[in-house]
Amino acid sequence: MRAEQWVFLAKAVATLLIIKVSLKLFTFDKFKRLFSRMTKTGSHLTRSDLYVEDTAWAVRTAAHVLPVSLTCLPQALAVKYLLRNYANLPLNIGVQQSAINGFEAHAWVERAGQIIIGEWPEGKTYRALWVWE
Repeated sequence: MRAEQWVFLAKAVATLLIIKVSLKLFTFDKFKRLFSRMTKTGSHLTRSDLYVEDTAWAVRTAAHVLPVSLTCLPQALAVKYLLRNYANLPLNIGVQQSAINGFEAHAWVERAGQIIIGEWPEGKTYRALWVWE
């Protein structure tokens, strides 16, 4: 692992844990307001593809090694926060379009129409109900 990846991983662990605790402590409406303030920035940087990929990798890796359940929503929120200065990374929250087993929600982050975190299994399709720019 490259030295920078350790830094990405440490940031991902801290961010995921803070988001997990915050989602438990606050109503989603209150969390959304706080998170919006924390991610609002006047500057937009251009990050390399590798930077974006390393961030998504670190969040996925941290989510799988931490001893708490970190579903798609905390992971998408962590990527959105860690890449908050990066323009055009919408966080989508949607539902499965043809759910046989009932309602199923999902969260993902896109970049130029490609999902960078929150990929879904083949055969499933989600329709965004809410997009957080």
